Amino acid sequence: MVQIPDEFVEEVRRRNDIVDVVSDYVQLRRSGRSFVGLCPFHNERTPSFSVSPERQLYHCFGCGAGGTVIRFVMDVEGLSFGETVAHLAERAGLALPEALRVQQVESPRRQSHDQMLTAHELATKLYSYILMNTAVGVQALTYLETRGVSRQTIHEFRLGFAPVDGTTMVRFLSRRGYGESFLVQSGIAVDVGGRVLDRFRDRIIIPIADAQGRVISFAGRTLKADVKPKYLNSPETAVFHKGHILFNFHQARRHIRKSHRATLFEGYMDVMSAWQAGVKDAVASMGTAFSTEHAMLLKRDGARVVVAYDGDEAGARAARRAIEIANEVNLAVAVVSFPDGQDPDDYVKSHGEQALRRRLSNELLSEVQFLLELERREANLQTTVGRTDFLRRALEIIGRRATPVEQETRLQDLATELHVSLEALKSELRSVSRHEASRVRKSERAFLPMDQSWKGLPPAAEVAGERLLLAMLTDDRSFQYLCHQGLDELATAEQTALLALIYNFRAEHPMASAESFLDMLEDPLLVGLAVRVLSAEIPASWEIPALDDYMRAIQLHRLEAIHARMLRDSILAQTDGRLEEVSTLRETIAKLQQEIAQLKTSSGKGKAGIGAKEAGLK
Repeated sequence: MVQIPDEFVEEVRRRNDIVDVVSDYVQLRRSGRSFVGLCPFHNERTPSFSVSPERQLYHCFGCGAGGTVIRFVMDVEGLSFGETVAHLAERAGLALPEALRVQQVESPRRQSHDQMLTAHELATKLYSYILMNTAVGVQALTYLETRGVSRQTIHEFRLGFAPVDGTTMVRFLSRRGYGESFLVQSGIAVDVGGRVLDRFRDRIIIPIADAQGRVISFAGRTLKADVKPKYLNSPETAVFHKGHILFNFHQARRHIRKSHRATLFEGYMDVMSAWQAGVKDAVASMGTAFSTEHAMLLKRDGARVVVAYDGDEAGARAARRAIEIANEVNLAVAVVSFPDGQDPDDYVKSHGEQALRRRLSNELLSEVQFLLELERREANLQTTVGRTDFLRRALEIIGRRATPVEQETRLQDLATELHVSLEALKSELRSVSRHEASRVRKSERAFLPMDQSWKGLPPAAEVAGERLLLAMLTDDRSFQYLCHQGLDELATAEQTALLALIYNFRAEHPMASAESFLDMLEDPLLVGLAVRVLSAEIPASWEIPALDDYMRAIQLHRLEAIHARMLRDSILAQTDGRLEEVSTLRETIAKLQQEIAQLKTSSGKGKAGIGAKEAGLK
C-alpha cells in the first residue's frame, strides 16, 4: 500500500471544507455553531447528523458515524483511503504526489473504472452524432419530433441513435484501443455465438448518468411496435447498479435541493416530457422498482417525493410499493393520479404542459387518500359486508398513517360517504389504534437490548477517560507525560482499545494530527468514541495536576470495582463457612477502603480543580 505523506493529507483536509463537501450529499441547515441534517448512513426522521465547521468533524448521534471530511467521502462513496485523498485533492485543485499518482494509474480497479467511463462518453458522442448529423438517424429524429421532443431536450438529455448494422460501435471503440471482451464487460457490446456485436441496434439511445453527470449506461428504445422489448437496458457493470441510480438525478438535483421535492415518474419519456414542460425535479427509477437506495438518495437532499406513475392498475400497484419503500426510510410521500389509464407523457400531449404543472401542484393526494382510493376501487360498497370490510381496512390505514388532523378529515369524509355517524367511526378508530399500539410495543420489546446499563449520564471515570484521550490526541506535552506515567488502562474496554491504538499510531506518525488518527480507525465503535472525544471543548492548555486528577479517577474506578467484588466474595465465603478466607478478604477490603479514601481526598493543586471536579474527586 502506498504511503501518502502526512503533510499532503493534512493539506487535502485543509483545502476541503467539510460543510461544503457534506452539503453535496446532505441538506444541511445551521443550528448554533454547527450544521445539522438527516444522516446519510441510517434511516431517521429527525436530524441527528451534525457537522462542525469549527472542528471540521461530522458526528451522527443516532448511529455513531463520524470523522473528518476524508472519512465522510470514504463511507458515502465506498472509496479506499487513497482513492478518497485523490478525489478530494482533485476537487481542491491539488497536484497528487508521485507515489499516489502512480497508484491511481496502476490500480486495476481504478483503471477499469475510468476506461468504462471514457468508453461510455465516446459512445454517447457517436450515438448523438448519428442521430443529429447523418441520414441513418433521420427516421429516429423524426420520431422524436413527432413525440413532441424538442431539439433542446434532445441536446440536454444527449439522445442518440444506434444503427441497425450492429457493428458500428464495436468498430468505433476498437479503433480507439478497447478490446472486445472489455466492451462486453462494459455492457456496450454483446457476445452472440462467439461474435461480438453492438448491444443496441436500431434503437433511440438514452444515456444514463450518475449523480456527477458521467454516463454509465444506456437505454435503447425501439422504433417499431412489434419489436420486444420496447426498452433495452444496459446490464449491471462495475460502474452501473440500477438499484442505486435515478434517471435524470444529475440534472434534477439542484432543483430538488431548492424545492425540497422530487417528482418520481416511471419512464424515461415521462421524465423528458415533464422536464420540457418545466418540471425540473423529474426523475425515474429506470425500469426497476423504486428501491430503498433510491429513497435514501432523495432523502439526503431533504426532499419529499411526489409519485407520478401511470394511471393504470400496474401504475397504482407500483405507487403503493413506492409508498411502502418511502415509509421505511421516513421519506414524506404524496401521489398524483392520471386519468383514463394515461401516463404522464400522454397527459402532456392531450392536455398540455400547463395542465401537467397544475396537476402536479394542485391535485396531490396524501398517501392516506391514495391508499383509501385503492381500497375503494376494490371494495363492493353495494353490500353491507362489502362496506364493513372497506371501513375496517380504511380505519387501519387512517389509524396507522394519518396525522390527528388528517384523521379528523378522513373520518368526516367516510361518515358522509357511507352514512355512518362520526362518533361511531372515532370509537372504532380508537379500538383499531389500541390494537396497533399493542402490536408495535410487542415488536419493539422483541428487539430491546439485553444490557441497558448505558442509560443515564456517563460515570465520572468514563468522563476522565475521555478527557485523557483528548489530551493525548491534541497535546504532545500531555501525551509525553501520560506515557511517562505508564497510562495503559482506562475506564472502559473501548477507551483502553483506543488508547492502545493512539500509542501505535504516534509511534509510526509522531507528527501527524488527531484528524489523521481518526481517518485511520476502522472499528465503527472506536470511530464513534474518537469523534465524541474530539468534539469536546479543548482547553487552551492542559495542566499536569488536572491530568493527575483524571488518572486518579480511573484508579478510583478500578479500586471501587475490586472492592465491590471482594465484598461479594466475602459474603459468599461467610455463607459457606470458609472463615479463614473471610478473615483474609476483610484485611484486603480494609486496605482497599484506605486507598479509596486517600484517592478521594488527594486532588491536584493549583488549576487542577477543574480536572478534579470533572473526575468526580471533589
